[in-house]
Amino acid sequence: MSLELKSLRKHFGAVKAIDDVSLAVGDGEFFSLLGPSGCGKTTLLRTIAGILQPDGGTIALDGRDITRVPVHARNTALVFQSYALFPHLTVFENIAFGLRMRREKEAAIRSRVVEALGLVRLEGMGERLPAQISGGQQQRVALARALVVRPALLLLDEPLSNLDARLREEMRVEIRRIQRAVGITTILVTHDIQEAFALSDRIAVMNQGRAEQIGSPADIYLRPATQFVAEFAGQINHFAVRVERVDGARAQVAASDGFRFWIASIGRAPAVGSELVVILRPERVRLDAGPHANRFTATVEDVTYLGGLTIYRLALGAHRLLAQAQNLGAPGPSPGATVPVGWEPEDGVCLVRN
Repeated sequence: MSLELKSLRKHFGAVKAIDDVSLAVGDGEFFSLLGPSGCGKTTLLRTIAGILQPDGGTIALDGRDITRVPVHARNTALVFQSYALFPHLTVFENIAFGLRMRREKEAAIRSRVVEALGLVRLEGMGERLPAQISGGQQQRVALARALVVRPALLLLDEPLSNLDARLREEMRVEIRRIQRAVGITTILVTHDIQEAFALSDRIAVMNQGRAEQIGSPADIYLRPATQFVAEFAGQINHFAVRVERVDGARAQVAASDGFRFWIASIGRAPAVGSELVVILRPERVRLDAGPHANRFTATVEDVTYLGGLTIYRLALGAHRLLAQAQNLGAPGPSPGATVPVGWEPEDGVCLVRN
């Protein structure tokens, strides 16, 4: 089912936890609310669930206004960060709990719980207690308990934050598999950019109670609307510059210290004198002497080995530059080495400077 929020607001005293948020989530879409602690993403999720009441705006589920509908009548299911399993109940009874509250018949309960156990790949574990299974399996039980009641909307509140790195990766794959198999509209709250990118069809990046940008993972990473979004989506290099001249499809810009390079001016060309911030991702900086439009010589200050990748911290005059290179077998430059660096005008993302 589809979900639509219009001008949603929630205040806690003088704090605007949700500040005029409007967004639409399509039927069967996996949508994430991404942002740092205190940005309003969990408050927004709990308002959608009905745990909190908004101070203004509306919430509609498949066209039906549920803004003031109580939690139990919304046909939504929320999976908490802590899983909230009953320690004294078996896996089977934990999953069956919502069905028993709805007074379903015993035969129907057994059939649907067995189906849910199969969906989350926990066949044969129904008689175990939560303490007798792993953290990843507990997460699957919580997910099965939410899905067994066949909600119209699945809400996930940082469900993987208690798992170690390997289990998080495994559960990301499982959650996406299950969501696609069921076809349920899903909203995830997370502060983990990799988690949001791996799971989501679209993402809303939250900042101070507002949805700063809504788009696909590629939109958020490659076409950030603001410097905040760019920085939250991954490491960046950024330059505060002024446009000095425009030459066809490119423009020359200069930093305050006179450092000059070219940017793309595709579409509406920036006016001479415009003040911009140019965002450059580390993987766009090439450590080679290729015929790049922007070519410089830099000094390696630091090297961070990350297995498949190496991050280089470079000194480029008064500027510090991050470069990322794949490790393909050949040794890279060491600290103190002088290296050629370059990038193309199209590699930078230009934002209007505030």
